[in-house]
Amino acid sequence: MGLTVIKPFRACPALLTGALLWLTMVAPVQAEEPRPERAKDLRYGWALYEYHQGNAFEALTQLAVAREQGGIEGHGDHPALVEGGLMLSWGMTREASKLFTELLGSDGAGSTLSPDVRNQAWFYLGKVFFLEGNRELAGENLERVDAEALAEANHDLFREWVYLRARVAMMSSRIEDESKLTSLREQLEDTDIWSLYLQYNSAVAALDAGDVATAEAELQTLIAIIQQSADSAKPEAEREGLLDRARLSLARLYLRDDRFDAALEILGDMPLNGVFADQALFDYAVAAAGQGRPDRALDALDTLSNRNLFLPWRQQVPFARAYVLEQMSRPQRALSAFKQAADLYQARIKELDIIRNELSEQSLMAQLDFTRDSDGILTDSYGRLRVQPSDFGMAEVLASETFQQALAELNELYQMQSFIAERQSRFESFRIMLETREQQRQVRIAETRRALENQQADQWQTLHEEFRETIATALAEDDAQFFMTAEQKALRDKLNEVEETLAGLPDDATTARQRETYRRMRAYFDWWIADDYGLNRWAAQKQLRELDREMQHFQAQRQRVETLMSDDGRHAELARRISASERELATLGQEVAVALSNARRILLSQVDSMLVAQQEELNGYLVASRHAQARLADQLFRRSQNPGAGDE
Repeated sequence: MGLTVIKPFRACPALLTGALLWLTMVAPVQAEEPRPERAKDLRYGWALYEYHQGNAFEALTQLAVAREQGGIEGHGDHPALVEGGLMLSWGMTREASKLFTELLGSDGAGSTLSPDVRNQAWFYLGKVFFLEGNRELAGENLERVDAEALAEANHDLFREWVYLRARVAMMSSRIEDESKLTSLREQLEDTDIWSLYLQYNSAVAALDAGDVATAEAELQTLIAIIQQSADSAKPEAEREGLLDRARLSLARLYLRDDRFDAALEILGDMPLNGVFADQALFDYAVAAAGQGRPDRALDALDTLSNRNLFLPWRQQVPFARAYVLEQMSRPQRALSAFKQAADLYQARIKELDIIRNELSEQSLMAQLDFTRDSDGILTDSYGRLRVQPSDFGMAEVLASETFQQALAELNELYQMQSFIAERQSRFESFRIMLETREQQRQVRIAETRRALENQQADQWQTLHEEFRETIATALAEDDAQFFMTAEQKALRDKLNEVEETLAGLPDDATTARQRETYRRMRAYFDWWIADDYGLNRWAAQKQLRELDREMQHFQAQRQRVETLMSDDGRHAELARRISASERELATLGQEVAVALSNARRILLSQVDSMLVAQQEELNGYLVASRHAQARLADQLFRRSQNPGAGDE
């Protein structure tokens, strides 16, 4: 009969993470600066909001996005410390340890965090590793804590820190750690709850080492200290529970050595409504039977049989009750009790067979009653899901650490799967948005093409080319008349009219004078055209250059419109990013599905192993009950054949 090490806390980082995040959010950015009343960076405030809503994954995502966008300003190293705490809450202890080490360094040099915050960060990280069973990393991080600073800042954490270091030293095989353990225990008062836990674990360690005498002395000392320091007016539940545990452990040591009187004395002091009342009743029955008081043993077993809850370890009670009746020389009642026990065991074995055959995630979850609110399943202060079994035969496996971790992991994976499904549904909305945008784009393209057609761009281009060719020909031929101004052209037309008029007049003196005047005017006109040729040509070329520029600009704009109509780069890039994100999310969904499958398998495997163990134990009691039935039936038959034999 061995002892079980009792731990004042469980191996789950959620509680530690909560405390760590509280530290990171209330501590100042610099040791000398006042504490900020609000987030200075919106992204940091968003991450903290998600954390306080219980959305650790979303908070981690926000911090990662902020880091990719240039980091969070105005809060020093606190965002990184918060991220490390969130990693711990997700069980990412190695990643969190790496982040803390890079952030704080072995001595915290260069960090903007205050010494108190750095101190407590190392404490909580060391505690997480201790709960995980990694003694080496736990000791390494706990050693980094400044004891004086921690004691001044938070004495409760200091006491727990002493306990953790003592437990690490207790698990060590090095000789120098023995003196360290003694020094650490001296830092705690004898009545301190952490000192009492150390006392109990010291007894367990002695028993594991085979030193029964030392274990017994340690337990006796522990019981005496708790009894002397107990406040009868206001008892402390934790101390009372530890006292009952120590009494039960000491009584079992006595039972192992057949010291039944001493065991009865210890067990008789235990309350009937305590945490270990059922186990104490059974051990009391064993001690009473060993002392030769089967009547007292039967009373204890009858009381235990009337309990409503059926736990796996109590499967031995029906057999033990029948056995006590047999020892009391009541074979008829003992035979009936053995028969009832055998029937009970057989029925329970069949029930377990049915449960095993129908075991699935749905049937398992149907046996668990989760406490929920509007945000989902509630957790306790240790981060475990608040759940009670509808079949108390599952209480043993439900209380195991591995089952609780697997159950919590399964719940988190379902939350992640729901998150992925939500994001995937948003991609459908994105696709609809892209299709709508493409339809609107096609409508705008059609309108633009109609507008371009109305502008007759090709006709204007043709006219422009013809104009260029005409000007080039005129330049090549030095055609001065082509470059005449409007005024000059008007004067030319009038001169042509005069010439036609004079040609129709008769030849006389008056007409001769008019024709002479016309020749002088035509000569002046020709001189004027020749004289203005360079200027007019330059003006025409200038207008042509301006027209060329405008046409080039027009053609460039038209080409740009054509390019935009033929290819939408922004639309294609957005579609590509959405497709890439959708593929990444699909890959993540597949990984989550695999993790879910593994979590289900682990969970169901643990339950099946528990059911198999219960069946094997029940089979043993069933066989023993059947043998006892056969033995008692044979005795009663022999007595019935012998008239002189006595009966009950």
